[in-house]
Order: sequence, then C-alpha cells, then structure tokens
Amino acid sequence: MTMETTPFFWDSNMASNNIAGTLRRSLLIKVISKPAPSREDVASVIELTASKVVEALQAQSMTFYLVEGNEIAFKQVYYSPTLWAGDPAKEKKFQETQAKLLQLRIPTGKGIVGKVIESGEPIFFRNTESQVPFMQSMAQTTGFEVRSMLTVPLKTTITLGAIQVLNKEMSAGTEGEFTEKDLNLLKEVAEYSSTMIHRMVDPKFVPNAEDTARFVAKLTELPLVTKIEEIEIDDKLIEVTGDAIIRREGIFPHKRMSPNSVAVLMSNPLDYAKRESFSQATEMSIEEVSVVSATFFEALLKKFFKDTKASAPGSEDVDISAVADVISNAYSADGPTAGVSVADLENEESAPIVQLTNRIIEDAYVSGASDIHIEPMEKDLVVRYRIDGLCQEKLRLPKQVANSMVTRLKIMCNLDISERRLPQDGRIVFKKYTKKNIDIDLRVATGPMNHGEKVVMRILDKTKSTLPLPALGFSEENLAKYRECIRQPYGMILHCGPTGSGKSMTLYSALGEVNTPDVNIQTAEDPIEYTLAGINQMQMSRAIGLTFERALRCYLRMDPDIILVGEIRDKETAQIACEAALTGHLLVSTLHTNDAPSTVSRMGEMGIEPFNISASLVCVCAQRLLRRVCKNCKLPYEPAGREKDIMAKALDGWSGQIFKSNPQGCPTCSGTGYKGRVGIHELMTNSEALTEGINKEVEVAELKRIAMRNGMKTLHQDSMLKVKMGLTTIEEALSNVPPDLIL
Repeated sequence: MTMETTPFFWDSNMASNNIAGTLRRSLLIKVISKPAPSREDVASVIELTASKVVEALQAQSMTFYLVEGNEIAFKQVYYSPTLWAGDPAKEKKFQETQAKLLQLRIPTGKGIVGKVIESGEPIFFRNTESQVPFMQSMAQTTGFEVRSMLTVPLKTTITLGAIQVLNKEMSAGTEGEFTEKDLNLLKEVAEYSSTMIHRMVDPKFVPNAEDTARFVAKLTELPLVTKIEEIEIDDKLIEVTGDAIIRREGIFPHKRMSPNSVAVLMSNPLDYAKRESFSQATEMSIEEVSVVSATFFEALLKKFFKDTKASAPGSEDVDISAVADVISNAYSADGPTAGVSVADLENEESAPIVQLTNRIIEDAYVSGASDIHIEPMEKDLVVRYRIDGLCQEKLRLPKQVANSMVTRLKIMCNLDISERRLPQDGRIVFKKYTKKNIDIDLRVATGPMNHGEKVVMRILDKTKSTLPLPALGFSEENLAKYRECIRQPYGMILHCGPTGSGKSMTLYSALGEVNTPDVNIQTAEDPIEYTLAGINQMQMSRAIGLTFERALRCYLRMDPDIILVGEIRDKETAQIACEAALTGHLLVSTLHTNDAPSTVSRMGEMGIEPFNISASLVCVCAQRLLRRVCKNCKLPYEPAGREKDIMAKALDGWSGQIFKSNPQGCPTCSGTGYKGRVGIHELMTNSEALTEGINKEVEVAELKRIAMRNGMKTLHQDSMLKVKMGLTTIEEALSNVPPDLIL
C-alpha cells in the first residue's frame, strides 16, 4: 500500500466533545457506508484515528506507521505545541523533523516499532531506573526528553503497522507518564482502526457482522445489544409498525418511550434518512437508538414475523427472483405453454402466478417505487418500477406469463377479464390480498399494445402522510408568496405540470396548512390519494356519471369555503371552477401544461373568456420533481464552460462550487448517485400588469416576461438555485427543464 502523507497539527480547541463526535461519525461512515472503500480513504482514516489518539491520551507526540512491502513508512507525525512553548525557532525545527520523517522508510524488524510489528504485541516503557538508558537514547533521536512511551500494533489477521505515542501532557497530572488505562485505550483504538484500514486496502477482507456492530457502537458511543434478553420488547408496538416498514427502513422499534416516541435497534445508527422516513411512516419519533449486528437484526425479523407469514397462504417471504424462476421454468420452451386457468388464478393458495403478482407489488412498495409497469414485448414480459422518477427494469419473464398475470391483476381490481381490445381503469385494495402490514391501494390502467395488454399501477400509500409545505422544495421567496395565496378568501389557484410532478402532494399540503375547524373544505378527486382528517373528500366515478363537473355543481350548494378539484379536464369543469372562484370560494386544481404562463392560454382554449380568467386567477404554480443528489457520496466541483455560463445567466452572474453525482454511488443511494426528489416551482401570481396582458390575449412569451418583471422565478431559474444549494446536479436540472430562451 502506498498512501499520501499529510502533516498533522493539533489545535487544542479541537478537543471538544462535538469535534470528537464528528470525527468518530466520519470514521464510521468510511467503514460502513461504502461497499468497496478505496485506498484513498486510508489517509482519512489515519488522520481521524490520530485525532482520536491525541484527544484521548493527551500525548505530546504521536506517530502512525504502516507496513509497505518490506519497509515501514511514517504516515502521520504529530508534535504538541507544548514542546516548543512559543519558541519560533524550536517550532520550525520540529516542523522540519516532521517533514523528514514523513519521507522516511525503515526496514521491517528494526527498532521498537519493527519489534512490535513483528511480534504483534504492544510495548510499554516508563522512565524507570532500568529503562533510563533507552529513554536517553530516545531523547537524542526525538530532540526532547522522553518520560513514557506506548507502542501498539495495528493487527487483524495480519499486522498492518503500529501507533506510537510519547509522553503524556504535564497538564494531565501524571508527571508525563502513561498508565495501564492509556495502554488499553490505545489498543482499543488500534483494534477498530486496523480493521477499517485492512478493509480499505484489501477488498477481500470483510469484518464479520458482530465485529462491525461492536465498532459501530464504540464509535457512536451507543449501547450494543447482542441478546434479546438485554432489551424490553413491546409485541404490540412491533405488530402495529409492521414487517414492511421495519424491513424497508432497517429500524426495529422495541419499546415505546412515550405515546409518540420509541426506542429502536439499528445496525447503522447514522442513516438519518432512514430515521426520518421511519418517523414519517409511523408518526413516531426515535428517542433512543441501540446498535445491533445485521445478523441479529435478521434474527429478530424471523422471530417476530414468522407466525404472521405462516398464517398467510401464498404470502411467504419468498424471494421475487426465486418465484420468477419457478414461473420461467413452467413456461420454458421445453415445458407446457398453456396459460394458467382462471380457476387457478382465483385460487390464492396454489397458483404460482398469484405469488409472483403479490411479490412484485410488495417488492415495488419496499423499493420505494411510485409505479409498476407490466409490459409485454415480442419475446418476453418486462416488469419495471419507477423509482425517484426513473423507470428501472426489475424482471424479465417468458411471454406466456403475460396473459395470466394481466388476468390476475384484472381479477384483483374487478375488471372485465374477457375484454382485451379496449383500455380499462380500476383500483386494487392490496390489503385484501396480503396479510403483511402493507396498506396500499393501486390505481390500475390497462391498454392494448402491439404485443399484448400493458398494465401500469400507481402505488397510493395510505400510511404515508402529507409533507409540510417547507419540505416540498419551495424557495423562501416562493414559499412566502404561496402561503399568502392559499390564505386568500376567494379566487383560483392552479398547479400545472406533467403526471408525477408532485402537484397533488402540494395541493394536499396546502389544504393541510389552512385546514381549521372554522373552514369547510371539500374535494373532488380521482382517485383519493391521501385521506385528510377534517376534510370532506369525494371519489369520482365515471361509471355512474359522477364527474368533476357534477361534483362541483353539488359542492356549490353545500356551503364550501375551499374546493379542491383533482383536475380540470374539459370546458364544463373549467367554467364551473371559474364561477366558483368568482362567487366567494377559493378553488384549487391542476392542469397539464408545461409552465405557468401557458396555463392561461390552455384555459382560453377550453372556452373560458379572458376576463373571467384574469378576474378569478390568484396564482399558477408550475412544478417538477428533480432527483436529489445523494448527500453521502456527492462530489464537489467547479463548473466550467457551458455549465458555468448557464449558472451565471440563470443566477445573475453567480459562480462557485456545485456538486455532481458519484458514478459508483454508495449503499445509501443503491449505487445510483441519487436519493429522493426535490421540487422546483414557477410561481406566477396575479397583478395589474398580468391582468391587463391576459385581457389583451397577449402571447405566452409576453405573459412570461410580464410575470418575470413581477418577480416570478422560472422553472429553469429555480432548478439552478437547487443546483447552487447542492440539492441536485446540473445534468438532472437540464434534463427536466431546458434553459429559458427569454433570459
């Protein structure tokens, strides 16, 4: 191994608990967050370990050695400022010595360090009568009096190097001598440091789960749990939380601390994204965390969920790939090609296709997918999930499976299984088909394609709560404007953007903010994606003639204050929406347009008079969802060329450091470089100039210029702001929103 060496100067202010905690957390991330740590990480681990050693032992001098071939290299050298006591000449001399040592190599087996590395045993020298000659010899080499010395090996299955400390600071009150307690502490630090370094320089070396848990507990200073008897178990809490959430987040709640807080077990307590996701899904905050090994965590899952799975026919926790293999073999070229009968499909205890269909839905939910695509191709059936806005292929199955799977899905949502030539829409209440704690509905759409029927299922998670407005990605300026708009007594607020751009979530969050007992809020939705307490929600049903238009006419007779219409699709709905907004109601709805100004022309195309649009409009909010660059592995860089020009043009000449995704990714982002999504918004609020432009029916481009003069930031400008803030990358921003032509 050959690593760069860096001088290490210790500032006494760094010895605070906060800094020490940060160092330990950083060190922990190095070992457990990267599937294949690089050799470049070793320098960081050495520096962090050196910080820990100096902080804990109050050493006057510290040297970190690593074996490189047949030589021992100096990797870190530290001298305390107390050695030169403010004398600039002495300080310069120590700096020169440090620089020379960092370039030095000594043969293995030579001197005290060589002996420790060769034997694998520590050496402890004190300033006793028998060791005075040795201490005097050391003083001639180091340039200062040596009163005590500790040297411990960095050892795993092999000896990687050693750590040596000289003299305890006189301020420690031990006359400059180390103690047995110091020796034990240094051995402990060397133990977990050597494990991490070995993992980084040798990809084949992987510490076992128990050792990793022990190191994690020490570094985070959290309790380690190795036996179930060591903790209090609340069976009811585990049952309420459910298998799906516990597996998905890697968090095992075992004790309720208060009505809204719990104590949990985690193998990676520094995964704060999982903590936040767990709290959102369960509406319980995490008050206490204990560390467990990955194997112990799996044992807990098997213990507490085996009975539930056994009682659910056809719902055993079978690996989705294993079930797919069974299906593939059944429909192989050498095997039978006939499809599974409808009778078999309805038999949920025996049909393999039933197992596979349930596994696909469960796996998609656990993976955080928003949509599932079942796509028949010429030679096979492709299953894809949409995760964070991008489709990812999950399975390829024999073409013969297609009819059976589509039929099964139609049965689940009560569609006509004999109709294969026309599109159909339905809904699956999934808890009817699984005994697992997965309370989701699926909005199902089928359509005839050239190679068979395609099915797309939108996952509607009923356990997921709406997010507060500040968590949706609004800039401070846009958030203040939008909050002012949703508190208007009447008018029309429209959200526009493509399917999956977060329009519904924003509307629900807005309603949640203005939902008080003195306000009557009524919604017309297709489908009802989130159930909101205190709000009257109506599900549309075209089959019986319950449309948005009819629901709106009904609502106008039911004394509403605020009306939400899921989508304005036709002239009749648009007309009644305008009438509602003009007669003392606040109406919020969505349209499918590219940006905020084009929403005005879209309303005009539906037959709404311009003066009605301008009189009723409060604001239009165009939005998109961009993938968040992974916080754990994102890479900083200075943009240049076209990227720099685009940033400067959108942000009034701004320049600086931004981030790009890591091509290799990390476990947090599943190797993609991105994790989660953030909203970008184009908020066009009404004004006298905009009203005049709408009434004159000016072009969309001119409306955009008027809105920008009124303070509107375009989607492109807001996306560049998110790039500047380090939330996303410029590649992701430009792939969703092109630069503005009128800037």
